[in-house]
Amino acid sequence: MKPNPGGILQLDDIVGRDAVVAYLQSALDQQSILIVAERRTGKTHVLEKFKATAPDNWAVIKRDIGGIRSASEFVHYVMADLYPHLEAKTNFRNWLQSTVEQLGGTQIGPVKLPNFATKQWKQMLGDAIAHLDENNAIERVVFLWDELPWMLEIIAKTNPQEAMELLDTLRALRQQHANKLRMVFTGSLGLHHIVRRLKEQGYNNTPVNDMLSIEVEPLALPDAAGLVERLFIDNNLIAATQDIFEETAKSLDCIPFYIHHVVSALLKNPASLQQPIDMQTVSAVIEHGIHSSDNPWDVQHYEDRTLDYYGNQRAECLALLDAVASCTGTLSIADAIRRAKAAHPLIEQQQWIELSRLLERDHYFLRHANGEIGFKFTVVKRWWVWHRSLATGQTRAGV
Repeated sequence: MKPNPGGILQLDDIVGRDAVVAYLQSALDQQSILIVAERRTGKTHVLEKFKATAPDNWAVIKRDIGGIRSASEFVHYVMADLYPHLEAKTNFRNWLQSTVEQLGGTQIGPVKLPNFATKQWKQMLGDAIAHLDENNAIERVVFLWDELPWMLEIIAKTNPQEAMELLDTLRALRQQHANKLRMVFTGSLGLHHIVRRLKEQGYNNTPVNDMLSIEVEPLALPDAAGLVERLFIDNNLIAATQDIFEETAKSLDCIPFYIHHVVSALLKNPASLQQPIDMQTVSAVIEHGIHSSDNPWDVQHYEDRTLDYYGNQRAECLALLDAVASCTGTLSIADAIRRAKAAHPLIEQQQWIELSRLLERDHYFLRHANGEIGFKFTVVKRWWVWHRSLATGQTRAGV
């Protein structure tokens, strides 16, 4: 295996994901799924491996829909994706041709799809999905829609009502075709942010309460250490000690994206191929990845997205993140709020509590069994402290 930071891996190079893929398939036999995960933790590879290993009588359709700008455009792509699975054994093809004759058509790939008015998209989507029941050879039709929240965000900016109706329509279709239809939503933007903004504009529904939420976590430590070791061996790197594999994995939060970056950086240095690599060498590479102004590990994203995620609460969000980042270890939510509130004394306690929960849902914080919180990922915390020039070393006793 060659290091491939950020790239699409071969199926055999996707390690440590068999259990979550098996669970995904088992869950999809019963219901649709909302995948939640921090970016770069490997959710795309989980979907790719699931698609490749799904039962033969399942039609698994994967599409990145983050750039779609309207419900009508979305329906066009759904129809195009359904066509290969329904044209031969259902009336879908005849229905499609008849509709094109009535309304005119637009070519998408090999399929000519009907031009329908914006107000007709719900009916057209419902009619297209209804043809699923005609093909008895397919037990499940599973749509893997990556970046669905970004699509909804784009639609909601100009037509929030349409975004609301699309969410409700998809939920209704899941209920109507529960025996065969499954949907998997995922994306780098949390769907809860979209729903929260729509509720501020009058939306009252709970559009995904029928879906099972599954989090794609970083690799288990043995799998992450095994990945480091395999990358070393396959690329002729010699470890000074055996424990370097586990130490490297721990330092990188067991996230494959960072592991691939570190090995890739080691290979750029000719000395790495001429002498054993110790943890000091690896640590220097990690420091560069975290602190480089070129942002090779894309950690700047964790600050940049706070503007979009938290809007007019961004200043309080940054204050709360700074308070937790500057503490050695973990601290109680009350202590974190007390520190952050020094800069924003007029913000009510409940607002702080709600903000801390959002930061937890967005994978900044991890709440431990004792109720205390800390940064979920050490790589992000180290970058945050460095980038924002925070003084560290404070403990709860110093609050």
